[in-house]
Amino acid sequence: MTQEVRIDRDGVREVARALRAAHARWMETLAQAQRARQALAAAVQAAPGRAFETAAAQTAHRLQQGGERLLRLAETLEKALQRLEEAFAEAARAVEEGWIAPPLPTTPLAVDGSGEPLPNQFVLRFRAEGVDLPWNAGCGPMALSMALSRLTGRPLPAQAVADRLVRENRLGERLEQERQEKGHLPSTVSYYTNDAHLRKTAQAYGVEGQRVYLDGSSSEAAWAALRDQIIRPRTAVIALVTAKSRTTQYGTEWTAYGQRAAEVVISEKDRAKGDGGILTGSSQEGAGETAHWVVVDRLEEREGERYVVINNPFHNRQERYRWDFFWKSINQGARHGSQWWVVRLEGEPNASGSKEEETR
Repeated sequence: MTQEVRIDRDGVREVARALRAAHARWMETLAQAQRARQALAAAVQAAPGRAFETAAAQTAHRLQQGGERLLRLAETLEKALQRLEEAFAEAARAVEEGWIAPPLPTTPLAVDGSGEPLPNQFVLRFRAEGVDLPWNAGCGPMALSMALSRLTGRPLPAQAVADRLVRENRLGERLEQERQEKGHLPSTVSYYTNDAHLRKTAQAYGVEGQRVYLDGSSSEAAWAALRDQIIRPRTAVIALVTAKSRTTQYGTEWTAYGQRAAEVVISEKDRAKGDGGILTGSSQEGAGETAHWVVVDRLEEREGERYVVINNPFHNRQERYRWDFFWKSINQGARHGSQWWVVRLEGEPNASGSKEEETR
């Protein structure tokens, strides 16, 4: 349970001032007592006078310690208040700069039925009537499972979302129709997930999915438009980008057009997996590149730089990109003149995927 913290700064300062005033009065009273002690000791030169002076000196020492405690307490309160104000001032500067790093990602990675993270998007299977479908759609349903998990606050297995995508979009019927027309199914992977597939599947989970057109007239306008989407409550955003379509090994660094573009923020060991799925910094698909669905987890501003953090289904990991690099990677298919679109999911999904399944 969380409670609101209230600090009465003026009250703390008043207590500290009162303690300092009490210390001053205490020390003045002690000084007067010491002068009286010395006068009495001087008047009585015999042994009783010396004994009195010794006892009085011990009492004065204890009283002086009490005065010092008052002063230390006042100083402690003042120092605590100063540090508290400094901490809030630092937090205010962070807010003004637009950079507060969350301790954990807000969008979970894709998981299997037991809740374990999947190694990549290629472990998903697309089946209808017991037959594997030639559907190169792993990034779409995996990104959708991450987005839905963000909205529910608990992980939804990616394979279950892929199965739901096949059923809701009747992919088996579509491919069967093509098989009858052509006499066979294609021997190579040739089908991809579009935004309509994602939106229809999200609807089965009770979530409204829509293609939202943002201001793409400039990088600055696009940043502001995407930020406005990200900060909406109960919202997840999936974007279409251009990425490398296969993995190659580059040792410890990933490069794209001579620039180090991405930083993995989940695990250093992911570097060994190569650079497949890394954004290319180009909206046009070229050799070895493909349109790719990713979830936009958050935007960051710090030290004068802008970054976007995404959940990337390719290796099921989180990556941070410089904003200008991400903006250049927005796939040409998502750009329409001075606008670009993303898929926005909004609502509170049910975990089972449909009201029909909830009653079974």
